[in-house]
Amino acid sequence: MSQKRISRARKRDLERPDEFLSVTATAIQTLNRYRTALTIGVVVVLASLAVFSAVRFFGNRAENRAFERLSTNLNAYAEAARATTPQKALDQVKSSFETFLSEDARREGGRLGRLVYADLNYRAGRYDTAIVHYQLALEALPNDHFAYENALSGLGYALLGADQDEAAAACFKKIVDGNHPQLRADALFQLGRLYGKQGQAAKQKEVYQRLLEEAPAYIYADLVRQKVES
Repeated sequence: MSQKRISRARKRDLERPDEFLSVTATAIQTLNRYRTALTIGVVVVLASLAVFSAVRFFGNRAENRAFERLSTNLNAYAEAARATTPQKALDQVKSSFETFLSEDARREGGRLGRLVYADLNYRAGRYDTAIVHYQLALEALPNDHFAYENALSGLGYALLGADQDEAAAACFKKIVDGNHPQLRADALFQLGRLYGKQGQAAKQKEVYQRLLEEAPAYIYADLVRQKVES
């Protein structure tokens, strides 16, 4: 029996999901890893990569429109953030962003937009609002979605900002049990800090040792090593 030939166009279509997942995941993971360090220009570049890749992947016009709306809102935020504080920049796009999230909540662009909006609220120090939107993102994303653990990590950081240490620790423990090496390293570091804050030196040393074993090149490895050896 002869095999059916796959056209070049179909082969390109089959390759697109991998391209979309790779580029978009990298953008969101980088946003998450350097949550407080990125300049708004870098945020826009990374977000634009995600939007560009998504628009190429989705043949559905409504999905393309959702990602275009996400891009428009991010560009408006970036423009405002160049001239004012993160809080005031967020205020300028809040109405438009929340309308977009309401209308496109079931689309991929809306689900990822929810995560981005949560992150912008975190940057603005609005931890309670960030917590709400990280939780909504987690409810909207399947557990095996590439951005799920990023949302869980964001929730953990927002809970830390809101002085809800126990709830934050619960998020970081879930990430430690997950499959994302970089987020797991961050989670181990935050758990170690929380154990130290609680006076649980043995647990702190345990998670720090695991961090050094699994991620010896971690950004704060020298600090962690000093804690373990002290």
